[in-house]
Amino acid sequence: MMNILFVCTGNTCRSSMAEAMLRDMIENEKEIHLNIYSRGVSAIDGHKASKQAIRVMKDDGIDISRHRSRLLTKKDIENADLVLTMTTNHKGMVLNLYPDAKDKLYTLKEFAHKDVNVDDILDEINSLYIKINEKREYLMENRKGEIQKLRKRRREILKELEEIDEELENWEQDIEGELEEDKAKIIRLQKKIPSLDIKDPFGQPTEVYRDSADEIKEALKRVVEGLKEDK
Repeated sequence: MMNILFVCTGNTCRSSMAEAMLRDMIENEKEIHLNIYSRGVSAIDGHKASKQAIRVMKDDGIDISRHRSRLLTKKDIENADLVLTMTTNHKGMVLNLYPDAKDKLYTLKEFAHKDVNVDDILDEINSLYIKINEKREYLMENRKGEIQKLRKRRREILKELEEIDEELENWEQDIEGELEEDKAKIIRLQKKIPSLDIKDPFGQPTEVYRDSADEIKEALKRVVEGLKEDK
């Protein structure tokens, strides 16, 4: 049986919802056998789940009213086969406290989107930035004479300042216009990189808890599908 540990800050909002939702998701999955629990890096033992978290889970037919918060311990980490944190900050805190956990430690979204090769996307983005800078330098060099002439004329003939400024702006727009396609590609690639954090609903209205629960649910669906494929 695989042990999955969810981690957030106080173990009263996100990780408690994630624990309950995953348990609910696999209830009828005969091929998946998991021991699921949750902890908080700064939790105080014995606190109930937040009222908003209880309400949001109740809307989904899940009862977490009996949940009680627990502080993360070394034993929790040692017993876990997989540790899923709600944010990259939580992941960093766990790694700092328990460096031996590095090979089984992920943010929930990172693990859910493990099929997305972020490194390849980042490499392509970096290559495009280099390409843009090189192209900008080339284009600027090709127009260097005209730009210098216009700048000199602006200094010497104040009466023509407005006209010269307009011409300079046109040159710059032409240059940036030739870079638009590459810049747009960077934006499209950046949108492919999933956020690795679950929104923190603590102290927020119920609808923020709902948003956080929806994020957790979508990530857990991918986790469950991945677990099925590994069987």
